[in-house]
Amino acid sequence: MKTTLFSVAMLFIAVISNAQEWSNISIPANAGNGKEWQLQTNLSDDFSYTNSFNSGGFADKSNFGPNNQWYNFYHNSWDGPGYSYWNNSQVSVDGDNLAITVAYTSKNSKGGSYGVASGCVTSNSKVSYPAYVEASVSVANISLASCFWLLSPDDTEEIDIIENYGGVSWFKNFTHISHHSFVRNPFTDYQPRDKNSWYPISKITDAGGWGPYCWNGGNRRYMRMGVYWISPKHFEYYIDGDLVRVMYYNAMATKINGTWEYTYYNSVTKDGNGYSMPTNGNDGYSDVATFTTSSSYSLSTLQNASNASKGYNVIDTGWFQGSDDNDLDNNGITNEARGFTKDLDIIINMESQSWLTGSTPSAADLADASKNKMLVDWVRVYKPVDSSNTGVGSTITIEAESFSDTDGTFNDGYVNYGVNNAGTKINYVNKGDWVEYLVSIPEDGAYEITYYTSSPITGSTIDFSVSGTYFNTTTVPNNGSWDNYQALKASKTANFSAGNHLIKLTAGSTNWTWNMDKFTLERVSEMKSASVATNLDSESYVRNCIIHPNPASDVVNIKITDVQHSYILVDILSICGKRILMEQVPTNSDYVMDISSLNAGVYLVKVGNNKPLKLVVK
Repeated sequence: MKTTLFSVAMLFIAVISNAQEWSNISIPANAGNGKEWQLQTNLSDDFSYTNSFNSGGFADKSNFGPNNQWYNFYHNSWDGPGYSYWNNSQVSVDGDNLAITVAYTSKNSKGGSYGVASGCVTSNSKVSYPAYVEASVSVANISLASCFWLLSPDDTEEIDIIENYGGVSWFKNFTHISHHSFVRNPFTDYQPRDKNSWYPISKITDAGGWGPYCWNGGNRRYMRMGVYWISPKHFEYYIDGDLVRVMYYNAMATKINGTWEYTYYNSVTKDGNGYSMPTNGNDGYSDVATFTTSSSYSLSTLQNASNASKGYNVIDTGWFQGSDDNDLDNNGITNEARGFTKDLDIIINMESQSWLTGSTPSAADLADASKNKMLVDWVRVYKPVDSSNTGVGSTITIEAESFSDTDGTFNDGYVNYGVNNAGTKINYVNKGDWVEYLVSIPEDGAYEITYYTSSPITGSTIDFSVSGTYFNTTTVPNNGSWDNYQALKASKTANFSAGNHLIKLTAGSTNWTWNMDKFTLERVSEMKSASVATNLDSESYVRNCIIHPNPASDVVNIKITDVQHSYILVDILSICGKRILMEQVPTNSDYVMDISSLNAGVYLVKVGNNKPLKLVVK
């Protein structure tokens, strides 16, 4: 379906707004020395759109999301555990959340007198380590599991970020911080079962459990749950940005009532299939030894605990994933468990689990809107990449196929309107076709644009604009091929302020234009423009500036008159003076600035070098 200009604008506002929302929530994990976090847009979503699906099980499986991030079914043909039956109509997006609901179904082929119809969503791209994966989740208030997890396509490596029970006695008071290593035949499952893996959170317990806490009388509460998959044998788990548990080689560290406990397995026992599993203690939990405790987390202490352990790996005790023969972690040891190395799908669902079928909700509970819905506000995935050092020469690479939206006016018979995502490039690009990319810029400045294009057509062009502001048009040379990609510098630089921006590339001049592999942005100087080059001098004061309405929401009008230049830089600052937004604003006109990314509160608007004005955002 052709996208209207209005819907493109609304998509831009929503994407920027929620991207700003989670970008204002710092990533609690450390990217490492010389590293910075890079958002993976093909795995991240703010769910600021609407979508729903018809019932019909297998018949209506389809992709959705602004980048087709999701698939509304499990990652293979299996239709659910316990009394669960995946059903597409239980998946929807309401403009702010991904919603997974459950309902009664008369199906009973898995046992019981009825079943649980539930939604299940899988990512279309995979997570590879190292990566930080986090979601803001409100679990359902019902005796089923609300789940946000990672799973390998062969179902042998699983990392559970949240698997919480909204209404099951005892279990509803804890979150199980866990992962699984599987042998499929004969089926054998290793997961941490030490007492500290069942993690208590006082505000959850005080509210009566996960379900009552998140339901909150209809005013839903959310919890941020994240994992930093650092390496095959090193996981960090976070709750609301707080590091609570670390799994590292042969030892574990867990924050219990403010004290870090460093533990390792005391012994292993052969199970019925002959595999080594941690030995259970008299309390039913895995038997562990305490190495030491500390008031704050220390990786070196955890490493010492691992070195002092009895050699039983906490990621994969039975070596189900094989041995580290090729020394993947470069620690000089090959006679040890390999750990988790496979790329993993993100899966979001609710389910009836086989071991809890005795707690299957009643038909009345399944139909109760105060109980039967799990909400996911957003999902974000970041990878640590080499730091750009945010100076002259820092480069950003944008893969052409990683666009957030496309449309156009030319029906070429293959792609009706817009460009084609060909996996590692875009093609079938015609006159009037455009693509948009949401890009995070590390520092204010003028950026040189380099396209990697190929075209056997003479005279085709690329227009480059940022958030609706046009910067340049570049002619693409005829190199006689659709697939011989060569570097092409844009005709002019483009100015960027630090933060998230929507870049738009538009093809022009000829009906058939060019293919593109990628494009790069390289900071070459401070912002430069003939009209604004000197507007930060001490003499650049605005004699008259009006901002209205005030209080404002979504947009604010800025009218600047009687200044030396045709443009002026306008900063919106936090009350503490931190820059939140910056735009070049034309003078002598009523300019509309998009402030939909700002949370409610009081801000300062600094126009040129004038004294800041106060702006209230509601």
